Amino acid sequence: MDNVQLKHRFHELEAALSPLMKLVCTITTLETAFVTYIDPVQSKQVVAVTYGDGVINITAGSEVKWQDSMCRKLFNDDTWINNNISQSYPQSAGAELGMATFFALPVHYKNNTIGSLCGASKDHKAMTEAQFTQLQLIASAVSWLIAQWQRLLKLQQRLELTRMRLQRVKQDRESLKQLAGQDPLTGLLNRRGFADLWQSCTEQDAKEGEIAVVALDFDNFKQLNDNFGHQAGDDALRSLGQILQQHIRDYDFAARLGGDEFLLVLPGCKRLEALHIAERIQQQYRLTAHGQFHTISVGIAVSKVGAFDDVILLADKALYKAKNAGRGQIMVRVYRPETDATLN
Repeated sequence: MDNVQLKHRFHELEAALSPLMKLVCTITTLETAFVTYIDPVQSKQVVAVTYGDGVINITAGSEVKWQDSMCRKLFNDDTWINNNISQSYPQSAGAELGMATFFALPVHYKNNTIGSLCGASKDHKAMTEAQFTQLQLIASAVSWLIAQWQRLLKLQQRLELTRMRLQRVKQDRESLKQLAGQDPLTGLLNRRGFADLWQSCTEQDAKEGEIAVVALDFDNFKQLNDNFGHQAGDDALRSLGQILQQHIRDYDFAARLGGDEFLLVLPGCKRLEALHIAERIQQQYRLTAHGQFHTISVGIAVSKVGAFDDVILLADKALYKAKNAGRGQIMVRVYRPETDATLN
């Protein structure tokens, strides 16, 4: 499939999704409805199709970092709707866009959360149980379409990756690989390097074994930068990078995804073992130059059925709960794809 064919298929999916978005607006009386595709590996969310009067400026193709997503805020707060955005999330993108009401329902496909069904309004509006049930049915109806959207996006990414690899043939492969996949500040994997290794985890036969994903985030990192300067912040990031490298076995990998966000992937690691590793990381960091001024919060997701993108989202949710529980906390969640809906 070439780029022209891909573009045609995207238009077909958009044509199939648009009437359903119009139905969402009819059911809820909200001005705007849209569906998104969630990419946990790239830690981003992309708007696939939108419908509305343009009062709230959400456009198809726009993307947001997952940590800034309104959907993430609702999912991690274990709710599906908020009709007082400015008070509940005053610093959010939704508040900036003028939203008063926002809802988001996860879209599931084969036990994975692949996207969301959303609606927004500049007015304060409540929803009934009947409306919630109808929206759940629409979320189920769009799941196959979003799964096809996901498949086409991944195909598009593979085509682009192939094109880029052909362009790199004449360059020094080893140095380029290091440049592309490594974070220069900490020496850990960057987001791109992490995505490549994570994909290998999800494709191997060993996928059926246990795996733990550990998400780490500094508490009050901005305050550290403000009080001591960005050089102190860089030193703190390097210190944590060195500590993570000390806890990596030959088949583990650690990444700095950007800012003060870190992920540690531990194949074959059980829940209690992952907890002990997280505790040792926290203890070791407290002994560093900046460890006395701020702490690290940790979220752990443990899967007994192998690596799935939802395990990353579950670790992120555990981290969110840890930070809300206070500084320097650790939260552990167990991934159960057959019995639990990860983001519900």
